[in-house]
Amino acid sequence: MTVDGAIHPPGSDSAEGAAFADILCAVDGSPESFAAVEQAAGLAGRGGHLTLLEVTSYDFQGANRGPAVGPLQAKRTLDRAAELAREAGVSATVEVDPESPPAQVVLDWAAERDLLAIGAPTTSWFRGMFTSGVAVSAEGSFSTPLLIARLAREVPTADRHILVASDGQEGSDQLVELAAGLARAQGADVTLVHAVGHGSGARRRRVEEQARALSQLADPASELRLERGHARTVIVETAGSIGASLIVMGSRRLTGPLVLGSVSRRVVHQGHCSVLLVPPERLLAG
Repeated sequence: MTVDGAIHPPGSDSAEGAAFADILCAVDGSPESFAAVEQAAGLAGRGGHLTLLEVTSYDFQGANRGPAVGPLQAKRTLDRAAELAREAGVSATVEVDPESPPAQVVLDWAAERDLLAIGAPTTSWFRGMFTSGVAVSAEGSFSTPLLIARLAREVPTADRHILVASDGQEGSDQLVELAAGLARAQGADVTLVHAVGHGSGARRRRVEEQARALSQLADPASELRLERGHARTVIVETAGSIGASLIVMGSRRLTGPLVLGSVSRRVVHQGHCSVLLVPPERLLAG
């Protein structure tokens, strides 16, 4: 099924010029998954395309196995997601996959796409370490950029604000450039934040160079914030103070005990807005 519309997201000229022209949206009927569709449509660019995926899986094996998500429920979910895409003027294809486990199915579908968009996890950060929901699993295993969407508050176009977090390491130049492009497309201000710590002089200088480049790339406005403290706290608090609608940051996809030190996971679970995570290989390839 394909849904087409004539209205295009503001600021996007073509699929070729968009950062994310081919997007997979994993929908499960939750408000957050519908928010993921809406926000993905805004990133798709004119001529971009959304694939709306419902993973129904199975509750039982053998002759008695049945879908965890029934056909009527799946249809209602996909119809609503398709309607959101149509309202945004973005073409969309709906797909149903009954395989298991859901998280791996979603990641397999997303592997060759520009972006995976999913609803934010509803578990706490600590509980998320011990659960296997799609959002939680995707945080540790994704290989394509990952948009984790939260319900957006109503923000006037003139007040849109993107926060990009740079650690000043390899790949961060490309991350800042990506955020600048998204800000231009959405007519948003952009704030570059860096958590200053001991022995980070070289990284700080690199971030200051990024800020100078950002001032030339961003439209309408940009600023640099250098804040002392743990990166996860600095990012969450800065995003809250500026009223950011999106945080853009890299992720090392830490798993197991190393998750305790994961900045991106803390931001995803403790932040109050959507988060765009970019894996290192996508940054270095840029």
